[in-house]
Amino acid sequence: MKVVIIVAMREEAAPFVKRHELAEIIPAPFEPGFPFKPFAGTVEGVEVILVYTGWDDRLQSNNVATTAASVATYAALAAFHPDIVLSAGTAGGFGAMGACIGDVYLSTKTVYHARRIPVGEGTHLEEYSYGHFRSPPLSELAAKVGLKMGVVSTSDSLDHTQTDLDVMRSEGAAVKEMEAAGCAWVALQSRVPFVAVKAITDIVDGGRPSAEEFYSNLHTASEALQVKLTRVVAELGQTPLSPPQVISEPAPLDLTSHTHKSLNRVPSRSTEHRPPPVPRSTSSTDQITLVVLGAILAFAAMRALRTSRG
Repeated sequence: MKVVIIVAMREEAAPFVKRHELAEIIPAPFEPGFPFKPFAGTVEGVEVILVYTGWDDRLQSNNVATTAASVATYAALAAFHPDIVLSAGTAGGFGAMGACIGDVYLSTKTVYHARRIPVGEGTHLEEYSYGHFRSPPLSELAAKVGLKMGVVSTSDSLDHTQTDLDVMRSEGAAVKEMEAAGCAWVALQSRVPFVAVKAITDIVDGGRPSAEEFYSNLHTASEALQVKLTRVVAELGQTPLSPPQVISEPAPLDLTSHTHKSLNRVPSRSTEHRPPPVPRSTSSTDQITLVVLGAILAFAAMRALRTSRG
C-alpha cells in the first residue's frame, strides 16, 4: 500500500512529518520551478509520501486553495503512482451537522459550493460544476479511528456568500474547506481512490468570524489531525480499495466536424468545377463616365472633319 497525502499549509504538515521522521525527497521528482515539497517514509508499515504544496516566495504565503492542490496531486500521481490520495488539513465545520472544534472528519463525498454554472435543460454543466466526487466506503475505518463522516465542500475562499451557504446546506455539507474537490477531480481522472481527512478549526454557522477562529484553533486542530491521520494510514494498510466508479466512458470525440471551415476547405487550382463568373453590374457613375467619354470623342471627330474640308 502506497499513500499520497496532499497538504496545503506547513502548519498542518509539520506535526505529521516530525512525528514520523519523514525525509524530504531532494531533488523533488517534479517539473523544475514548482514549489511542492515531498516527504517520504513508512507509517505503521505503510509507505507514505506527504506532498506539501509549498511556499509562495512572491507573496510570502502557503500555496493554499484548489489550484496548487490540484497541480500537486497531478504531479504526485505521475511521480509516485499511489494506491490512494488523501487531502489532509484543517477546515470549517457546521455546528448544525454536529461539528465541534478539534473534530476530525472523513469525507463521504466532496463537492464544490462556489463553482456554479446555471444553464438550460439538456446539459450536464450545472451538475458538473458541483463535482459530486464520492469517497470510498470507509465507515468501518472511521468507526475504528473515531472519526466523524460527512460531505466536504470546497471553494477558493475562506469566507462565503449566502448563495454558497445555500448550496452547502442543500448538499448536506458538514465541512467547508479549500482544496479537496480539486484533488478529487485529478484522482478520479487517474482512477485512484480519494478521501479527505479534515480537522475542524472554526464553526461556519457559529457566529464568530471564520478567520479569527481559524487562526486561534489552527495549532490545536493540526495536532489532532496528525494523531488521527496516523491511524487512518495504518487502517488503510489493512483495507482493500477499489478504483472509483465511473458511470460511463465518454464516446470518442470527433473534432473534424467542428474544425474551422478555413481548415477544411483547400482551394482547388482546377477550373473544371468552378461556377461561371458573375457579370459585373454597371453602376450609375460608370454610365455617366461612358456618356462623357463618348461626347468627347464625337466632338474630336467633328473637329477633325472640319479641318480636313477647310
